[in-house]
Amino acid sequence: MKISLVVPTYNEKENIKELISKIREEFIRHNINGEIIVVDDNSPDGTGNEVENIIRKYNNIKIIHRKGKLGLSSAVIEGFNIAKGDIYCVMDADLSHPVEKINDMYELIINGADFVIGSRYINGGGIKGWNLYRKILSKSSTILARVFTEVRDPMSGFFMFRKDLLINKEINPKGFKILLELLIKLDCQNIVEVPIVFTNRTVGESKAGIKEIFYFLENLMKYLPYKRKVIFEFVKFTCVGLIGTLVNIFILYLLTDHYNVYFMLSAVVAFGVAVTINYILNKIWTFSENFNFNLINKYFNYIIVSLIALIVNLFFLYLLTKYFKIYYILSQIISIGLSLIINFIGNKIWTFRK
Repeated sequence: MKISLVVPTYNEKENIKELISKIREEFIRHNINGEIIVVDDNSPDGTGNEVENIIRKYNNIKIIHRKGKLGLSSAVIEGFNIAKGDIYCVMDADLSHPVEKINDMYELIINGADFVIGSRYINGGGIKGWNLYRKILSKSSTILARVFTEVRDPMSGFFMFRKDLLINKEINPKGFKILLELLIKLDCQNIVEVPIVFTNRTVGESKAGIKEIFYFLENLMKYLPYKRKVIFEFVKFTCVGLIGTLVNIFILYLLTDHYNVYFMLSAVVAFGVAVTINYILNKIWTFSENFNFNLINKYFNYIIVSLIALIVNLFFLYLLTKYFKIYYILSQIISIGLSLIINFIGNKIWTFRK
């Protein structure tokens, strides 16, 4: 089975020669029939010309010259359009992905996997050379993406899958992350993640920016119709939250006004009862989980997520009221909305994960 390995580039002249050399060595070492397709967005540093020079030496390398900086995702799709392989592979051009993992991923595809992902967030995986900002940004986007998939690293840029999965599928993501869209739209029955250590580039500049963050959020909104189950779960989760709020207020009023319990103690009891009721309803109704399945451990997970959501609520309530001078009731409404989203995501991907 032939591999078509697509490498999107923009200003990667200092990396591309070494990368192609390493890929070819990997192909030869493991007797892999493979082609390398470079898709260059008219790099000002001459990346395209550098690849043209390499092509003169080898016959398994192709290049697509595009008119401008049109984005990584669309570059990958153009690469797929001219690929001749049975298996498609995508990796970054900045030497951040371990080339030596190509054969491991290839063997998994040959032995029945539909989709193989180089994962930073499973045992054995990791990231080297990132600052705190990049780590927080990556982890935050991964958490949001995991609402749509069970894959632990749906934001990886290094993956491999069978060509036939793309037949009659429309793929059109924005920005520099395409994996999540493929996972959502392709009919993958057997997805495997292999651990990789992502090493930050030593030359060149990262393509991540504010614009890419907005593209990512736009993509997430676009994926909702493909995951109607997520919408229904969120609606159910919201209804359960409203029930819990009513229970909380009722118990607070009952204990304080009728039994003369100190209101702060009443609030603690009311919170505990409401959280317990919410947990039970979400377990058996929202996420359709067997009541006896890991009941106690998941209960404590649920409480932890609820406390984190409460902290988020209080933080934004204070921030919006104190520093942005927003009327405190409006601030609370906004804060409840944000904490509700945090609460739902945390419980879906942690407490009630399948």
